[in-house]
Amino acid sequence: MRKVVVILKSESENADNYGTLLEKHGYEPVFIPTLDFSFKNLDVLRDRLLSPYKYSGLIFTSPRSITAVRDALEGQRKLKDDWKTLDNYSVGETSRELIQRTLDLDTKGHHSGNASNLADFIKTDLYNKTITMPFLFPCGNLKQDVLQNKLSEYGYSLDSVEVYETVPHRDLERNLVALFAGEREKEGDRTIDSLLFFSPSGINYCAHVFEKHRIDLTGKRIIAIGPSTKKAIENKGITVHRTAEKPSPDYVVGALLQDT
Repeated sequence: MRKVVVILKSESENADNYGTLLEKHGYEPVFIPTLDFSFKNLDVLRDRLLSPYKYSGLIFTSPRSITAVRDALEGQRKLKDDWKTLDNYSVGETSRELIQRTLDLDTKGHHSGNASNLADFIKTDLYNKTITMPFLFPCGNLKQDVLQNKLSEYGYSLDSVEVYETVPHRDLERNLVALFAGEREKEGDRTIDSLLFFSPSGINYCAHVFEKHRIDLTGKRIIAIGPSTKKAIENKGITVHRTAEKPSPDYVVGALLQDT
């Protein structure tokens, strides 16, 4: 019997790494795009990007914020060189590589895994440094306040620019319903073993579909990517079986294999 792992994110986002590694361990990966995004305030962001002297650096916590910066540059392809001399940070190895490739900018803290850990890393990294300027923080409408609250506690400030809106993917409901219906029709051939949730907004949109169509998750292993996603899943009354502390294929597969 083939064990299906439902990856609730777009296949274009680092799909090869997740798919190849899961298949190597005997799983069948199925990608279901969960979120969609619309960009805004890029003119505001552009003005900020033209004034690096007003900032201590840039902070990226999502791939969309990287895209927003790229688009705000209007084809210039890279940031002003003055940004390179500042303290710039990001979450996730994939984001760090995308920033290097897209914006020609190096960032620190990519290993931190989430915004809370990144704030702690920034505090340690800037120890004994005098920081008077804010950090420029392109973000989405559903951002958590963890980063801002922690950095404020540590004596640093953010200039947050909301540059994208998060909405459910137009095919999310249809794809989820079809997936679970297909499992029932092909009983014995393949079974949904696990579902991977990557964000609080992702579980919120999916939970609405589960409730509307009375989709039963009994017997399915629920894997959360990061503590904020874990909390959001539990707030929906769903049991989290494992948490991958970082959004990387190795950590996800490690979480899956803990029960085998």
